[in-house]
Amino acid sequence: MIKNYFLVISFLFCASFSFAQEVTFDNVKKQYESFQYDNVIKLSDQLIMNGSLSDSLKIELYLMRANIFYSKDDDPSTRSSFEEILKLQKKYVPDPSNFSPKLISIFNEVKTEYLRKNPDIVQRPDSTQLKQEIKFGDPLVMRNARIQSILPGLGHLYLGYKTRGWIESAVSIANLGALVYFYLDSNKKEKDYLNESDQSLIQQKYDDYNKSYKTRNILIILYAVHLIYSQIDLTFFSNQPPVSISLHETPNLTSPVSMNDIELKFSIHL
Repeated sequence: MIKNYFLVISFLFCASFSFAQEVTFDNVKKQYESFQYDNVIKLSDQLIMNGSLSDSLKIELYLMRANIFYSKDDDPSTRSSFEEILKLQKKYVPDPSNFSPKLISIFNEVKTEYLRKNPDIVQRPDSTQLKQEIKFGDPLVMRNARIQSILPGLGHLYLGYKTRGWIESAVSIANLGALVYFYLDSNKKEKDYLNESDQSLIQQKYDDYNKSYKTRNILIILYAVHLIYSQIDLTFFSNQPPVSISLHETPNLTSPVSMNDIELKFSIHL
């Protein structure tokens, strides 16, 4: 009896865990597109409580909820959903092509009232932007950059070093293109030299082959040096964002902003 009891408990636990794992934004969106509005409200509640979504996905969820509540004539819940959006992004403007004029009008009313009641709120950055800012300290990201730098320059572009990345990519592509050309050219001239039977042309064929062979080897060495340099540069000198900006301003967004209230700091790595 006790054994059966534990089996039932284990089954229910696994079932509930499996159900929780299936609750994703894509799942909710599919339910919304299938007009399963009750399921959308239920699943979106779970996603929002989970707290793992980025601000942009939360906004999409609240827009779905607002549309659903509006279709049910639930004006308070519609307005509450719009207010949650403004808490995430107070300058948000909905796309008129996706919502009825009446719904847009309600949103504008909520926005006007929200800004009137909260004039001093400073917009916090989207969580997706925060993830982008801290990626330079992520060992996995740096590893991916080094892997991409098998073609020097791609790793720098991946980390946002556009100028240096494009320069290194152009140099490495030119080097690699020349290397491939002289590799094929040296093989061809080697065959021509080995197959030459005319004594008066053997030395000339050998000289042509030797010149192409040496050029190929020099290009191999240059590419290897460039590759090593790129890896060293990524490892020791590319751990910070290419441009870092810090902005401090007075919290009251309704009052005029003077130049003394703003401090900009640029750190640019080429």
